[in-house]
Amino acid sequence: MLLAASVYTTNSEKLRARWKLESGLPAVPGQKVHTPAVTGPKTTSSPLTWTKDDYTFLPVSELGPSLNPDQNYMGAFVVYDWDQHSIIWQADWGNYLGNPAGVCFADGQLYVSDFEASNIFEVSLDAEPGKLLKRISHPYFNDLHSLERTKRGLLSASCGTDLIIEVDRDGNLLWEWWAAEHGYSVTPSGEPRASGRGGEHRDKYYHTKFQATHLNCTTVRDRDEERYILCLLFHQGLLIQIDRSLPPEQQKGEIILEGLARPHALEKIPGGWILANTLAKELIVLDDNLKRKESIEYDGGWIQDCTRLPNGNILLNDVDNHVLVEFAGPQWKIVHKTEYPEAWRMGELVVVPVEHEAAFLAAQTQTTSV
Repeated sequence: MLLAASVYTTNSEKLRARWKLESGLPAVPGQKVHTPAVTGPKTTSSPLTWTKDDYTFLPVSELGPSLNPDQNYMGAFVVYDWDQHSIIWQADWGNYLGNPAGVCFADGQLYVSDFEASNIFEVSLDAEPGKLLKRISHPYFNDLHSLERTKRGLLSASCGTDLIIEVDRDGNLLWEWWAAEHGYSVTPSGEPRASGRGGEHRDKYYHTKFQATHLNCTTVRDRDEERYILCLLFHQGLLIQIDRSLPPEQQKGEIILEGLARPHALEKIPGGWILANTLAKELIVLDDNLKRKESIEYDGGWIQDCTRLPNGNILLNDVDNHVLVEFAGPQWKIVHKTEYPEAWRMGELVVVPVEHEAAFLAAQTQTTSV
């Protein structure tokens, strides 16, 4: 079995420097993880937004680069042979795709979002694994996190703009949900935040404290109709459901689960759902009706992501301790830990579809670059 992982950066010191500017996020109820990044005052005198002066707005058909980040800040995309717990393939796309974040496999290819440069890329798999094929962008993109293929296009959590956005494969807007237009309009720094509708956001940097929700994961609940959208609101500690059949002004979002401590990583699994209750040191398993079924306790650090493996085991990514931790049910005991480099900030974990395993295995001796 092969496992893919995005690595936001292979040198996380720059991220830590930004968090220091924020002075840490305020503590929340249920929080059990305590580090400088997540234990701080509600207000800060630091600037919470700025323009990326080196950003280039490219023609639609041009691959890039649109941003020239510090070469020491680049991320990567890796594929593990999970049976051997070792990396067999790595893509380093340079400043074309500097900071991989959201990942999904669909249409016989790979889709990867770049959270710094605010782009989504189509990436070749079987013909030439890792080759960048197409760049997709939109003015509303900012700090892109989760990424999912829908029937019509691509659904992404645009954290920086507090926006759920669906675009087609040419970047045309299909659907938008602005948190500020539905009651979430005050940031953890205590400042009001209006909707960013109509603006250009790709060349802006918004601190997490400047974001009203930091909505970081969104997914379709019903695959047949794609009527209901689920989303995790990081600052509010909520899982909400949005009914897209309602008029836009009525799509407020029904609260499904509350009292979460900085949640991440909602994923559909057989018989239900799983999510990371990041700072509460647990994974939560929900049934198909989104009711709490059980929890998987984890005595560790910040849980960035989690996923179900084909054998039914659950894997989480602990970014504080730089380790992937595998649990086996039904008692959910830890069966394996796989460490990764301390300087890495690893993001999403995705099982590679069986039909694409051969391409990565054949190319495993190569490191792909642009």
